[in-house]
Amino acid sequence: MFICGSYLFREYPDQMDPRLHRALERWSLTEPRPLVGDAGARQYVRVKHPHLGTALVVLHLLDTPEKPDDSYFEFRALQAYLDPLLRVPTILQSDDEDRCLLVEDLGDVTLESRLMAHPEEELAWAERAGWLLATLAGPLTLGAPGHAFFMQRAFDQAKFAFEWEYCRSNFFHDFLQKDPPRWLERMMEDIHASLETRARFLAHRDFHVRNLMVNGDRLVVIDFQDARRGAATYDLASILYDGYWDWSRESGRALTGPLQHELGWNHEALLEELNLSAIQRNLKALGTFGHQLVHKKKAHFAPAVPRTLRHLKGHFQRMNHQDGVLTTEHMLRLAEERLMKG
Repeated sequence: MFICGSYLFREYPDQMDPRLHRALERWSLTEPRPLVGDAGARQYVRVKHPHLGTALVVLHLLDTPEKPDDSYFEFRALQAYLDPLLRVPTILQSDDEDRCLLVEDLGDVTLESRLMAHPEEELAWAERAGWLLATLAGPLTLGAPGHAFFMQRAFDQAKFAFEWEYCRSNFFHDFLQKDPPRWLERMMEDIHASLETRARFLAHRDFHVRNLMVNGDRLVVIDFQDARRGAATYDLASILYDGYWDWSRESGRALTGPLQHELGWNHEALLEELNLSAIQRNLKALGTFGHQLVHKKKAHFAPAVPRTLRHLKGHFQRMNHQDGVLTTEHMLRLAEERLMKG
């Protein structure tokens, strides 16, 4: 029996997902090896390609009468829009009926793993990531048709309310086992209202060191299928205050500089919005980490919790918000106790 993250193979070969079986035959692929994919429902299989060495078969959800799913076609449309300016995975083959893609194999080296192995390269990679941020907020925002599906969906009050409830439920209630303070509830209402009015830029929506792949001397952007309109600083907040990596001050400036130059904002205007984006983004991430730890039992998310809480404390310090600093210090102690017990 072959058990893996996507469970494509069961006890007998004839129980292989029929869509994968058809892909292997259609594109002359061999040696399928299922991979653990992202948090979504897509299935990933590394295969031997007759000319390229290896490639990835990606199986998207099929439509059902109860729940139509457009993620396959949205991914293809976004890939086609981003590809001329950003390095994104190349689609080699596609089968629309099976919702199946054959894409290039970028390997297993994320920016996170590259930085861990070569921390001396941090500044160089920060400069490359900074260029990506400026490209998203600049040319890719300006060139996006207003009717495009990814510009029609936005970080609005409904989306923010959903993410705050997700954080409240998974991080505060399930992980910390306490309610968020009332002052934070009121603050989040104000932050959400302000960020909604700023949602005019194309945002990747999950821009961090695990969603950037190192391919030679270039960064390749993956998991962009949830892109939407957001504040100009949303993606910058995601990576600058990343739950998976602590950037040096010099690298932080390298991440920030290209975006600030692209926007033409002064330092104070950028920091004002960045702080709002960072508080919202870090709390959203804490909801995800709480869910992965409590409900999915994925211990490798544990280090991201104290790191993200330290980021959150820093945001409150910059605001001179003493209640926020004290509350975050308390949450950090509670989180460390939960992680030690867990």
